[in-house]
Amino acid sequence: MGNITKVTTTLLKQGARGASRAGTHGPTARVPRQPVAHHSTTAKTPSQLASEVRARNNSLDLMSDIMEAMDRRDGGNNASMPRLKPDVPLSRRENFAFDAVQPGYGTPKSAIDTSGKLQPAGDSPTITAADHVDGEKSVKAKTPYTSFSGPPVGVDGKATGPLVDNPLYGKDRIVTNPAKDLLGGAVLDQFDIQRDLRTSTRPGFDETAVLRSEPRPQPLWRPTEEERAIMPQVGVDPEKPTFTFRERAMVNSARDNEYLLKGTIHEFDFFKGLPDGSLKPLSKQEVIDEALKKL
Repeated sequence: MGNITKVTTTLLKQGARGASRAGTHGPTARVPRQPVAHHSTTAKTPSQLASEVRARNNSLDLMSDIMEAMDRRDGGNNASMPRLKPDVPLSRRENFAFDAVQPGYGTPKSAIDTSGKLQPAGDSPTITAADHVDGEKSVKAKTPYTSFSGPPVGVDGKATGPLVDNPLYGKDRIVTNPAKDLLGGAVLDQFDIQRDLRTSTRPGFDETAVLRSEPRPQPLWRPTEEERAIMPQVGVDPEKPTFTFRERAMVNSARDNEYLLKGTIHEFDFFKGLPDGSLKPLSKQEVIDEALKKL
């Protein structure tokens, strides 16, 4: 990594020298008159914006691959460094916070145990962020991740769309701050998640997305208008007739401003939803008592 540092430093110095030459000290340099460029004022279409984002992301992914390869060559020092945990409140809506299996669906999920800790459904080291976000049922029992939404999606309880923190997703709320959970695992934000979704080699990820929960024949997944508006931001062309599971996962994760917390979550606040829609904070002991009722 030393060579990269030297190159970066050299480029920065060259830029600084160029900037200083353009400063106000000394005689003003005579600049030849350039022809005026006439730029089109036509707004770019969503498809054009998506194409530009894809090209930019491809470049970023390629550079990340190069940097990671060079880091491994030099001993993997960067990879061994602990990940910084963001100091940000994350929110999760729940209807069955103490059930390790979703009632009515039989799907494994994260749940609060009798010691008052939020446990993921599984602990498989081979499950990636892309696997988790894609949400195939066979993966759910193995995933070491728990999904949360970050601000400003709906931590204030005023979300209006089908978001993770929307009350439609559950009457109770769990709020945690990764930076304050000293024993918690790694935290993946949208930068991490979207890159993993773009580069995943998961089998079937580029097949046409259907609604897996529906009986066969399974209908195509159709994005909402809200989701179509998000598509160009993650490099997905909203004017396509169909979309892949990869694209669906990218859009859904961006829509919720999703974060993935890995492993046991030790520190969080629990708010119980009341019939009038308000939220009542519970103490740690009250949370444990609620969990014990499930035994």
